[in-house]
Amino acid sequence: MDGGETNVVRAEIDEETRRRSLRYSLKDGIAWSINSGMGNSYVAPYALAMGADPAQIGLLTSVPNLIANFSQIETPKLMERRSRKWIVTRFVFAQALTWLPMAAVGLCFLFFGFDGVMAPLLVLLFYTVYLLLGSFVSPAWSSWMGDLVREEERGKFFGRRNMIVGITGLCAMLIGGIVLDAFSEVILGFVLLFTIAMVARLFSFYYLTRQYEPEFKYEHEYYFSFSSFVKRAKDNNFGRFTLYATAMALAVNIASPFFTVYMLRDLGFTYLEFVAVTLSASLLNVIFMPLWGKFSDRYGNLLVLRICGLIVPVVPILWLFSSNVLYLMAVEGFGGFLWAGFNLACSNYIYDAVSKQRRGICFAYFGALNGIGVFIGATLGGLMATYLSAGTASVFLLLFLISGLLRLAVSLIMLPRLHEVRKVEPVRPLWYFLGDFIRKRLPPHSH
Repeated sequence: MDGGETNVVRAEIDEETRRRSLRYSLKDGIAWSINSGMGNSYVAPYALAMGADPAQIGLLTSVPNLIANFSQIETPKLMERRSRKWIVTRFVFAQALTWLPMAAVGLCFLFFGFDGVMAPLLVLLFYTVYLLLGSFVSPAWSSWMGDLVREEERGKFFGRRNMIVGITGLCAMLIGGIVLDAFSEVILGFVLLFTIAMVARLFSFYYLTRQYEPEFKYEHEYYFSFSSFVKRAKDNNFGRFTLYATAMALAVNIASPFFTVYMLRDLGFTYLEFVAVTLSASLLNVIFMPLWGKFSDRYGNLLVLRICGLIVPVVPILWLFSSNVLYLMAVEGFGGFLWAGFNLACSNYIYDAVSKQRRGICFAYFGALNGIGVFIGATLGGLMATYLSAGTASVFLLLFLISGLLRLAVSLIMLPRLHEVRKVEPVRPLWYFLGDFIRKRLPPHSH
């Protein structure tokens, strides 16, 4: 066998290894979504069941996200000394174990009389640790996946992966709601869900250990400090994109943590009704994720950001018009359709906008600034919910209105300053597609 043949065989082996790793990544995602659907989704209801007030619910979003996302700044430094796979697998294993003390808080509340202040604060503490461990690995995982997924298949792969992961999460969250409604003592239901979440995350850890990591050498000359990134953010395209995403995170989180409180406390929804509304968003999200992926591959991520970023402000405002369960399911379904495109485009835009060597550090700084946005937004929302009044209406409706108007202002001001970073197909006018659709369905003699 000559040298040329050897190279061909090696390339085939490498491609098979890559594809096998992507299959393991899908299994990891499925296990993670069970963990999230039965764990993350029920942390706020768990705190509410133990007496948390709106300000504490706001803190449950703001503090963990700020600390967790800021931890990402340190990830690139660890990537100098350890492989991405080492970082991801170790921290994911530790993250799985944090569900044990989280569940223990509920048992102590139930059997040892923890009061309505101590229990939510302990939930806040352990949830912060949980998010910190998961968030810390995000830059390393994103860099790792960026090497496994080719540029031309990025939208298709992540769209399909997110759809399958999302469907699994839907089922997990639905089962979680059924479990909670079945327990006469709901705290025990939460303990069961968090135990299942831990087991699922351990399966996720296993599949990550099976995944191949392409060779990666961290080169120090590509490093730049967080402070220098912030100073230059307004002067470069990726920096402006990061500022836009951060401002949107702030606007969104003025309202986002409080939809749960509004449904469970003010509207008195059962857990199944709460799940039905929440799953409407997730269902449309997973259905349209692959379609948004194909659309963004063809026409670019910036166009998707513009479409979704200008329409998504309507979603929280629609909550003002009715508290009917079916109506809110329709509203959240519409929101899920839009967020599917927005979130996918945000993630893929980073892959397009930065070089392979700087991918990890850019994801870290992007996450850190987003953490600031979430922290400010959720903290402001908690303060508004505590000190503002909306007359006879729920104060949360006022938060939804403010959030929607801020989202619109952010998109109108900042989206025009971004530009597409890869070559994409130009967008045709609507009548072009209608004409093409009609021509393909006409009999041959009528052309």
